[in-house]
Amino acid sequence: MRRWILRTTLAVTLFVIAVLTAATWWAYWASTTARLQAQVEHRADDVAIDLRHTFKTMGVITESDVEEAVPADHRVELSFDESVESDAGSSGDDLVVGKEGSGPTSEEHIAGVGTLRLIDATGELGRSLWFGGGVVAGVALLLTALAVVLALRASRRLTEPITELVAEAERLGSGDLRTSGRRYGIAEFDQLADSLDAAVRRVAELLAEERSLTLDASHQLKTPLTALSLRLEELAQWPDDPGVRDEASAALEQVERLSGVVDELLLDRRSPSRSGVPVALRTVVDQQVSEWRPAFDAVGRRLVATVDPDVTTSVDFGPVGQVVSALIENSLLHGAGRTSVEVKAPQGTTWIEVFDEGGGVPDELASRVFDRDVSGSGGTGLGLAAAQDAAVSIGGRLALVRRRPAHFRFFLNSGEDPSSVGPEAEQGAESDSDDVGGDVVGQR
Repeated sequence: MRRWILRTTLAVTLFVIAVLTAATWWAYWASTTARLQAQVEHRADDVAIDLRHTFKTMGVITESDVEEAVPADHRVELSFDESVESDAGSSGDDLVVGKEGSGPTSEEHIAGVGTLRLIDATGELGRSLWFGGGVVAGVALLLTALAVVLALRASRRLTEPITELVAEAERLGSGDLRTSGRRYGIAEFDQLADSLDAAVRRVAELLAEERSLTLDASHQLKTPLTALSLRLEELAQWPDDPGVRDEASAALEQVERLSGVVDELLLDRRSPSRSGVPVALRTVVDQQVSEWRPAFDAVGRRLVATVDPDVTTSVDFGPVGQVVSALIENSLLHGAGRTSVEVKAPQGTTWIEVFDEGGGVPDELASRVFDRDVSGSGGTGLGLAAAQDAAVSIGGRLALVRRRPAHFRFFLNSGEDPSSVGPEAEQGAESDSDDVGGDVVGQR
C-alpha cells in the first residue's frame, strides 16, 4: 500500500510540475521575445530618423553614414528606392553593414530613401532563453526533489498507522490483551485505535468474568467431588459383594478423572505449568474407549478402536482425552451403527478419526458444527466447541472431513491441511458433495 500511495502521489505531483514548468517556460519565452523585439523596433526607428536626416542634409547616404547610425552588434540592410539611386548618384547597390545575426528583426520604411531592415546580432535572445530555461529547469528539479521527500513522508505517515494497527490486531489475536494507547494525529486512524482499545478492554473484562465464573464453579465442584470420592472408597472396600466393589472402583476412577478436569480448570491455561505429565496416545484412546463402551453397549451399538502400530506420540492427557471423549459422545448422541476410533500417523503426521454409520451432519449445520450453541438434536451445542478449544490449546485442530456419515478428524498438529490428506478429501474434491474436504475446519 505504501508503494501505491508513493507512486500515485509522485505521478500526480510530477504531472503538475511538468504542466507548470511548460507554462512558465512558454510565458518566459513569449515575454523575452516580445521585449527584445520591442527594443529592436525602437532602435530601427532611431536609425531610420538618423538616415533620413543625413539624406536630407547631404543628399546621399554612404556606408560610413550607416555605420555611424547603427548600434553595436546589429546588422543593417538598406534597400534604396530607384529614384534615390539615380537622383542621389549612388552606386545602385544595397548597403549592408554589420555581422550576421538571427535575433529579432524590424523593418522601417524611410520616405524618399528606401527600406531599412535592422537585425539584432547580439545573441541576447539566445542567452536569455538559455538562462531562463536553466532557471526553470532548476526550479522544476528542486520541486521534484521536494515532491519526492514530501511523498515519502506522506506515504510513511499514512501507512505506518495501518501497519501498527495490523500488528496490534495480530498481537491481540495471539491473546495479548494490552492496549497500546498509541495515537497518530489522523482523525480516522485515531478513531479506529479508540475502537480497537475499547474492544480490547471489553474482551479483557469478559475473559476475566468467564475466568472468575470458571474458578467459582470449580471450587464449588471440588468439595462434593471430594466427598463422593470418600464414599466410593468406602464402597470399594465392601467385603461381601465383589460386584459392588468393582462398580465402586470404576466409579471412583471416573470421579478421580473428573477431579483432574476440575483441577485443570482451576489452573490458568496460559501458564506454562498447566501441562501435565505426557502419556502415550494409545493409552488415552484406550481409556476413553473403555469408559464409553458400556454406554454404547446399553443402546446396542458397538465402539471399536484401532491404533496404528507406528504411533508413538506422547500427549497431554487432559486436553486430548477431552477431545476424544467429546467426539465419542457426539457419535453416541447423534450417530448410529458402529462407531470407530482410529489413530493414524501417515507421513510424519498424527491424527485421530471418529466416524460412525449414521445420517451425518445436516447441510445447514455443516459450516457451523464447531460453533457454540449449535446442535442438531436438542443438545447444548457446547461439546464440539469445547473440544475445538481444547484442541487449539495444545496446537491442534478439529475438522469435519465428511458430512454423511459424519467423519471427524483431530489433527494433533494445526499445521496439517485437512484438504490435502485422506481419501475422503480427494474423493470430495472430485464429485462427492457429502465430503467437505476439510472446508469445515475447527480453527478459530
